[in-house]
Amino acid sequence: MKVSVLIGSRNRPMALQRCLESVLTQQYTELEVLVLDDASEDPTAYQRCVEQIGDPRVVLIRSEKQLGVAGGRNQLFTQASGDVFFVLDDDAVIAGTDTITRLCDIFATCPEIGIVACQIIEYSGDGTVLRKVPFSRRLLARFPHLAEKPHFVSYFLGGAHGIRRQVIQTCGSYHPDLMFGEEELDLAYRVLEHRWQIFYDPKIVVYHYPSPSVISKSDFLAEELLHHVKNRIYLAYRYLPLPYLPIHLLIWLTIYSAMALRARVPFTLLRGIRAGIQMARQAQRQPLSRSTIAYLCAHYGRLWY
Repeated sequence: MKVSVLIGSRNRPMALQRCLESVLTQQYTELEVLVLDDASEDPTAYQRCVEQIGDPRVVLIRSEKQLGVAGGRNQLFTQASGDVFFVLDDDAVIAGTDTITRLCDIFATCPEIGIVACQIIEYSGDGTVLRKVPFSRRLLARFPHLAEKPHFVSYFLGGAHGIRRQVIQTCGSYHPDLMFGEEELDLAYRVLEHRWQIFYDPKIVVYHYPSPSVISKSDFLAEELLHHVKNRIYLAYRYLPLPYLPIHLLIWLTIYSAMALRARVPFTLLRGIRAGIQMARQAQRQPLSRSTIAYLCAHYGRLWY
């Protein structure tokens, strides 16, 4: 299998360089690395970064229009030539040199697996270490060792994941209008509807070092919250059968309301609700099938919230 490592980046060339260095230590040889400069303010910084890396497998692509997370990944999909895509955030680092090899072994052994979810260890600036895995906090509280074993799961985290090219060809790419937040859940629903499976391997580890935002913290929180609210309303309307839909929205809007009050951005919540309703009105409802609901119930899926 040829693997395309896909990295989107904007205004973070230093973080990107660290990420690329970890990618290029991989033992797997059938590898290409595509980097998207998502309309960064200083494109020459990215050119210098790639030149300093000095590896012909690394290709830099420039977008003059900011595409966002979902749109940027879609752009990279169209340029990639691999049989498998490994999507990686620019402020992440691959742990170990056999990660890509292990990823390909899973895809080669299990043709029904469409996406491989990774274990992401996040190191925040205040010293907090978080483990991000495709299980709810409530589930991990009940079964703390759940994240240490491989499982079939119902969703994945976008910061690092492997996906077959065939999955994109059959299920479509990320929804570009989601831009940020829940875009992985939208794709996961479609993947499961097409009878692919999602597999979590805790031995595929990626370290995540969130870089400071170029905008103020309050503005960033407001923008993030707006997208989460909008996208959650759209996804619930499009995919969730009754009676999941109203309960799901009630719980999540309560959570988002508390977040908006803590961040002192109540009008952002209202803007998000308005945008979500507008987006839902333009969508056609496609409730998940009984087989997909059964898969979600059997593999730690989240339907009520």
